[in-house]
Amino acid sequence: RVAGVAPVSGFGERLAAAVAARASQVVLGLDPDPRRVPGGAEGARAFCRRAIAAAGPACVAAKIQLASFERFGAAGWDAFERVAAAAAEAGLLVIADAKRGDVDVTSRAYADAFLREPIDALTINPSLGGDAVAPFLEAATAGGRGLFALVRTSNPGAAELQDLPLASGGLWHEAVARKVAEWGAPSVDGSGLSALGAVVGATVPERIAALRALMPHQPFLIPGVGAQGGRPEDLGAAFGGRAAGALVAASRSIIFAENPRRAAEDLRETLWSTYEASS
Repeated sequence: RVAGVAPVSGFGERLAAAVAARASQVVLGLDPDPRRVPGGAEGARAFCRRAIAAAGPACVAAKIQLASFERFGAAGWDAFERVAAAAAEAGLLVIADAKRGDVDVTSRAYADAFLREPIDALTINPSLGGDAVAPFLEAATAGGRGLFALVRTSNPGAAELQDLPLASGGLWHEAVARKVAEWGAPSVDGSGLSALGAVVGATVPERIAALRALMPHQPFLIPGVGAQGGRPEDLGAAFGGRAAGALVAASRSIIFAENPRRAAEDLRETLWSTYEASS
């Protein structure tokens, strides 16, 4: 859907083409907070439309936080659908940030719910293991779509579990990273990227190089820049030598900025420079 990008089959190829066309690795995070965005579901929809119009040209994708819309019930779901359609119409890849994951039968239902037009990718929780991830991967690869599995998240409390040492050596999140690399290996396409990516927080830059070594073919979706304190200049190792190796999501620092377009453009320029310096 990105202007000038030819249709390609694998998610990695689609992602690489979109990043090249936009010269951007910025993901516009859309998570309207009712304390700052009044008007219920319709207010959230209108706010996100304005954010897409203002900042979208400097971004490659939009990450829509489902909880921000689900809180409004049926009206929220309608608003989510309309925001997703608006992002797609603006030429952005659409990431549904839903963090779904359950036993295989339920995972298949979640995959049916989210891995369809206009959604290009879905965040998932891989903690139930390979049989729970498999239905997501099957649906994603069949439709040229992608997944981003939670590996090492950006929140402060993540260390309580994700950094636990294992009796066999290493940390819990490193074991998850190895599994994500294993599960995603069959979907690596000509771009060198898998359809199964990884969520890795910008707030733990000291972990990124090790995680990139464990997951050489996973596109990283990196939250935590801006309001959470992550620095884009610290993310060079995340790209792995590929422009589309890492996507950096920013929400509050863009959507609530005095000038959202300028904030997105500044982040785009910093990230591209960081990628080039790391290659």
